[in-house]
Amino acid sequence: MLSSADELLRETVAHLEQTLHRERESRREAEGLLAGVGAAATARSLTDAESALLTALAPVFGYEAGAVLSADTAGYRATATTTAALAEVELAVGKLLQRVEQGEVVAVFDVARVPDLQGLARVPEVCAALMLPLRTSRGVTILLGVHARAAAFSPRLVALARHFQRMVVPVLESLVTREREHLGNVAAARAAALEQSNAVLQQRVEEIERQRAQILRLSAPVLQVWRDVLTVPITGALEEQQIAHVCEKLLEAICNTRARVAILDMTGLESIEVTAAERLHGVFHAVRLLGVHCFVSGVQPGVADALVSHGAVPRVATFATVADALAAAIRTCGQSPASRSR
Repeated sequence: MLSSADELLRETVAHLEQTLHRERESRREAEGLLAGVGAAATARSLTDAESALLTALAPVFGYEAGAVLSADTAGYRATATTTAALAEVELAVGKLLQRVEQGEVVAVFDVARVPDLQGLARVPEVCAALMLPLRTSRGVTILLGVHARAAAFSPRLVALARHFQRMVVPVLESLVTREREHLGNVAAARAAALEQSNAVLQQRVEEIERQRAQILRLSAPVLQVWRDVLTVPITGALEEQQIAHVCEKLLEAICNTRARVAILDMTGLESIEVTAAERLHGVFHAVRLLGVHCFVSGVQPGVADALVSHGAVPRVATFATVADALAAAIRTCGQSPASRSR
């Protein structure tokens, strides 16, 4: 039979063992919570942090599987899971989820008895659930832990989850701030790059326009080949803008030189478009309105077909070569090479 001293000693040892066990358990829980905070703090983004918490918190809260639930138009759906069985989970917002959205940590004894969690109840081997809301300025995300045994999550674990919630939410909010700053910096850098690109593009456009204007000036020069006779050699593929330039320069030269004949030599003209054919008819007509004879030389078969097809051939004298046109122009002006030389 034990003496009273021995009995007291046994009780003291048992009490110390219980205290030591509780201390070890508290230390394990504290280390687990710190590991969770560390996983969130070292994540590169809020999404990565939430996924890391699923793995880090499993030993602390004892859930068998977990999921990150994010809000969408229909309620909440799983965006990250530790098992494929939870990947299709979708929960409609009811009274329970409204409490969770407000920041309350909830432990569910049996998910089959909760209307809000019917989407979870259909998952095999899921009975109890622990729902830990993480509320940041970006919105509410729910960390969901599940267990096949009913009432797997005790009030102590709920209190521990509330304590962790207070610890980790500021860390997650700092990630949100960092992401916003990063996105702002990226947007600013893209805007600056776009502005610089636009400036370079504008310079190139201006340079192209200058080159185009120079090409226009050189592509169809107005030449005075005889007294009272002007000629315009047209080459390349005639465009509407080029015709407008030819018309402007030719009419200006006619007024300045008081020419009586204008020769449009198309020997080097390769092709002509519909709108260009119509505008060319306008050039012929404008020259005639100034009282000047308009001669056309060197029309190629393809250009002739286009002019005829689009009705762009007025009553103008046409010649096979520019030499023939020049000879006719000299006769029209009442001059000859011999008389010109005298």
